[in-house]
Amino acid sequence: MSRGTRLRVGTAAELPPGTARRLSAGDRWIAVFNAGGTVLAVDDRCPHEGGRLSLGSVEAGAIRCPVHGACFDLRTGRTLEPPAGEPLTPALEPGIRVYPVRVIGDELYVDL
Repeated sequence: MSRGTRLRVGTAAELPPGTARRLSAGDRWIAVFNAGGTVLAVDDRCPHEGGRLSLGSVEAGAIRCPVHGACFDLRTGRTLEPPAGEPLTPALEPGIRVYPVRVIGDELYVDL
């Protein structure tokens, strides 16, 4: 996957508020969320133990990992909470990677 690649998500109608989609981008997976009408994209892998974030719950602009409960800001990728009962480890400190989302007409794209 080269730099500057644009990945088609689908149309806005295909990703209504409260839904998520998992997309393949070469050797990685991207999670795309419609959080209250705002479309956001992040790596679909929790840095803690690799849980699929696309299966997590969105709460006030953050994604909670469905495996151990770590929580990440969907806009910045910053770790908001470590897994339940665990300290914030170096693996979690950098958070998750976020990707810009573009709307072109009715089509949604993620810039990689």
